[in-house]
Amino acid sequence: MSDTEKNDPPAQTDLFHRGVITKLFPSNNTGFVRIESAREIPFSYEFVILCGEAKTVHDLREGDPVGYDLGWTPSGLRVTKIKTYANSARSVEASNSERQRTQRENLPS
Repeated sequence: MSDTEKNDPPAQTDLFHRGVITKLFPSNNTGFVRIESAREIPFSYEFVILCGEAKTVHDLREGDPVGYDLGWTPSGLRVTKIKTYANSARSVEASNSERQRTQRENLPS
């Protein structure tokens, strides 16, 4: 397998456009998704619909690959739907931390 094949995003299995979360501002309940044209489109935590792996906006992380849908609002173009995908790096971290926690619990006192 070549280096370019390793860095390619997963094969598109849905009709969402592909992008990456570039910025999250929890204090303002907003964030930005960089779309295919390298433009950053904002979204509001209150008005975005989540589907996929993330169940709440607090599950989103900068750098996560996402699928998205756009819509026009009175404030202009906004991301209206975000679909998150299984992130292998995050799932490896989660399984490692779970394994470490289990090992600590099983240690004799």
